[in-house]
Amino acid sequence: MTRKKRLSDDAKPVTISLGGEERVVLSVIEARRQRRLESGDSPSEIVADALWHFLEHVEKVPREQIEALLPPKPEERVKSNLTKFPQKETS
Repeated sequence: MTRKKRLSDDAKPVTISLGGEERVVLSVIEARRQRRLESGDSPSEIVADALWHFLEHVEKVPREQIEALLPPKPEERVKSNLTKFPQKETS
């Protein structure tokens, strides 16, 4: 059984280095979230949450200000299974 995809479609891998203490912290947060049955328990989601928290509470930059810098998301179109046939011409 595969895990449900929880990262956004525009997510890209980045490389970071963590020391032993930071890896332990990350593991503790992951275990606590799993124990609470939270869905955001992957290292990527934990780091993303930490970055947003730091930006909003330490740097005092509102999330809306950052989201305004991003290009608008394309609208998702619902694919229809219906086929439209051309109307018969009458003379």
